[in-house]
Amino acid sequence: MEFLGTHRIFASGDLDEGAEFAGQVWERNRSVKVDHLRYGIRWNQLDMGNVGFSYIEHDCAVDLTAEGPLSDHFRLFLHEDGSIRHRVAGNIFHSHPGNAVIHAPGSDLHLDISPFKLLLLTVDGDLVKASVQQRFRKLPEFANWLNVLPESASVQALRSMARWMACEVERQGSPVAEVGKSRLYAERLLVSLIVDCISEASPETAEPVQDVSRGQVRSAEEWIDAHLTDAIGIEEIAAASGVGVRSLQLSFKRVHGCSPHEFVARRRLEEARRKLLAAPPGATVTGIAMDIGFFELGRFAARYREQFGETPSATLARGDGHQASH
Repeated sequence: MEFLGTHRIFASGDLDEGAEFAGQVWERNRSVKVDHLRYGIRWNQLDMGNVGFSYIEHDCAVDLTAEGPLSDHFRLFLHEDGSIRHRVAGNIFHSHPGNAVIHAPGSDLHLDISPFKLLLLTVDGDLVKASVQQRFRKLPEFANWLNVLPESASVQALRSMARWMACEVERQGSPVAEVGKSRLYAERLLVSLIVDCISEASPETAEPVQDVSRGQVRSAEEWIDAHLTDAIGIEEIAAASGVGVRSLQLSFKRVHGCSPHEFVARRRLEEARRKLLAAPPGATVTGIAMDIGFFELGRFAARYREQFGETPSATLARGDGHQASH
């Protein structure tokens, strides 16, 4: 399956052209072909602001060495097929469909590339560093420990979200196919999942921030209620509340029995119900859901029914606006 097919930015059967192109959009490099297969590369790419979203198909074996330390982005390799042997800061590891690998800024890099198909996410380094630093008081340099992401629910969610988004930006009529609030929500969720995965992979020597008071939790709740229709993530909530992300997570778990992300989802479902009941004639479930930040409409409907015991359309049908039109 090809992702981002309408966003093709490069295709070539020439090694030198491929290396030069990769140097422009990824990292300057020296590449040497090492097998008898014909060289070929196809690169589809969508830049969304803080995240570069690429799908790459590579047809032969190549040794690639970056010319100097990696620039200030984090790069996440999510394979559909094939494999790459990475040598980063003296450490050797492999990316393949069962292993998600991430590169940190400032690392030296050598890749032994086999034929592959993969999604490559390139994320602004300052954004990721600031988000991770909200969760830890002390953390070793990323290049010294960040490589393979341990398999976890967060990594599985990240893979699923990345594949879903790569499909949705191509689908006509999708809420994330065009620049707007829905795509911003999706991008923000993608970044949050990446930060979650990095945080889970942190070494034992990392020093997380501590728990916070009930008053600070209440302050976070109030800020969430005031920004429900914005594309917010846990980092914004923590910053607005004057606490660290890890502290916020621990405190919400203690007070509410859930994560801040889940708390926001519940609050948005409650707001969706309020809007559905008060919707004017002509309003739709899709329009209301998207306005609040639910861009996966099937998931929204399932979560709504689970929380309220009826479908969103049933709520809309008995709302004030619908009854007034009859």
